[in-house]
Amino acid sequence: MSRAEQAARPHTAREVEQKFRVHGLFRIPDLSTLPGVSAVDDLGTAELESAYYDTADLRLAREGITLRRRSGDDEGWHLKLPAAGAGARDELRLPLEAGDAPPPELAALVRVITRTAPLRLVSTLRTTRARQVIRSGGDDAGELVDDTVHVVGADGAVAARFRELELEERHGGPLIATVAAALTDAGAVGGEFVAKVVRALGPNAAAPPEVPELPVPRPKDPAHDTLVAYLARHVRALRAADVAFRREPADPEAVHQLRVAARRLRSGLRTFRPLLDRPWAEELRAELAWFARSLGELREGDVLRERLERHCADLPPDLPATEVKQLLAEVLGGTVTDARARVGALLDDERYLTLHDRLVRAVAKPLTRPDAERPARDVLPGLVEKAWTKLAAAADDLTDASPDEEWHAARLAAKRTRYAAEAVAPVLGGDAKSFAKQIEKITDILGEHQDAALAAAKARDLANTDHASADVAFALGVLASNERAHVHAARAAFAGTWRHVRRAKWRRWMPT
Repeated sequence: MSRAEQAARPHTAREVEQKFRVHGLFRIPDLSTLPGVSAVDDLGTAELESAYYDTADLRLAREGITLRRRSGDDEGWHLKLPAAGAGARDELRLPLEAGDAPPPELAALVRVITRTAPLRLVSTLRTTRARQVIRSGGDDAGELVDDTVHVVGADGAVAARFRELELEERHGGPLIATVAAALTDAGAVGGEFVAKVVRALGPNAAAPPEVPELPVPRPKDPAHDTLVAYLARHVRALRAADVAFRREPADPEAVHQLRVAARRLRSGLRTFRPLLDRPWAEELRAELAWFARSLGELREGDVLRERLERHCADLPPDLPATEVKQLLAEVLGGTVTDARARVGALLDDERYLTLHDRLVRAVAKPLTRPDAERPARDVLPGLVEKAWTKLAAAADDLTDASPDEEWHAARLAAKRTRYAAEAVAPVLGGDAKSFAKQIEKITDILGEHQDAALAAAKARDLANTDHASADVAFALGVLASNERAHVHAARAAFAGTWRHVRRAKWRRWMPT
C-alpha cells in the first residue's frame, strides 16, 4: 500500500459511551469523592461545529449511523457505525483536508444503505463542550463530556437547544458504572443512546430503518409474517456483511457472510415459493444467484488456500512443505487478490445496488398468494417437508462409489433443508429447531466432503503445471492423496450420521 493510499484510509477507533439527558441547570456531582476515583482533571471548555450529512429520507440516522464534518475541537470527518455492545460504535476518521463534501472513502462504506440517494447537509450543531477526565490510579478510567448544543437552521438562526452528558469508557471497568450511578442519582436521565443529530432532526430520524428488525411472529400469525421477518433478518445480514467487506476487504469472514446471506435469501424464496407470486420470486432469486456466484471465486479461493496450507503440516518431513506453501501463496494468493478486487467493484455496480432496492421493497411488500394469510403453524411444516423429501431422495442413493458430483448435489439439498428448517424454527419452536440441528450435522459432513474434494483437485492441477518443480509436484500429489482420504472419511461419517438423522422421530411435526 502506497503512502497516499495509507493517508486516504480512514483511521478507526472503538468508542463505548453512555448518554444522559439533563436540564440546563443540572449540576454535575463531585466525582472525585467516588470510591475508586483518584482524581478528576478539568480540561476546560471548547467550541465546535458539526455539519451532519444524510439522505433526504435520513437512512443513515435511522440505522444509527452518523456522518459529520467537525471543526474546532476534535476536528475532522467522522463516520460512526454501530458496533457490538450497548453504546458501542466504531468511529472512522479522516482529516478535514479530505474536502468540504463527504469524502468518497467514507461515503463508500455506507453505500449499501444510501445506494444512489445523494448525501446532503441535514443539520448543523454548534456545541460548547466541557470535559473532565476521570482517573483511577495511573489510568484514565473514562471521560465525561458536558455538551450544550445549539441546532442551527438553514438561515443560520438557532432553531433549538439542548444539553446532554456523554460518559465514555477508556479503562474504567466497574468504576464507570459507579460514575454513571452517581450521575443518575443527581437527576441525569440515562438508559438511552440517541445521537445528537437524531435529537436535532426529530421524529423522522428516529423512525425505523428501511429494513427494520422485526419481532418473531407467533404460530397463529399469518405465514406472511414469518416470510417478512425472515427476509428482513437476512437482508440486514447482507447489508452488515457488505459494510464489513468494504471496511476490511482482506477479511475472509466478510465475503463468507456476504455469500451466506445471499444464499439464505435465495433459499428462503425457494422455501416460501408456494406462498409467493412465482415470476416475482424467481426474478429475485435469479439476481441473488448472480450475486452469490460472483463471490464464489474469492470465497472458494480463500477456503482452498487456507486448507491446503494447513494440511501441508501433514506431509512427511522429507517433502518440501515450505516450497509447497510458497507455490500456494503465489498461485492461489494471486487468484484471490484479483477476485477480491472484482468483488470490491461489484459492490458499487448498479445491478448490485438495484438488487438492494428490490430487497428493500420485498421486505416492505412481498408479492404473496392467498395461502400466505393462513396461520403459520398450518402452512410452514409442509414447506420444510418438501425440502426434506428432495434431500432424502438424494442422500438415500449415495454410496462410497458415488461420484463427487452426486455428493455435492446432496450437500446442496441438505443446505436447502437446513435453511428451510431454520427459517421456520423461531416460529414453530422446539421440534423444528431439533430437526434443524440434525440436518446441520449432515451439512457439516457434506461441507467437509466438498472442501476436501475441491482441495484434492486443486492440488492435482497445481502438480501438473509449470509452476511446480519435480519435488514440489510430488508433494502436491501426496497432498492430493491425503485430501482424497478426507473425502472417504467424510463418506464413512455420513453413512452413520444419516441413519440417525433419517429417523422418523425428527419429523413428527411435519404433515406426514
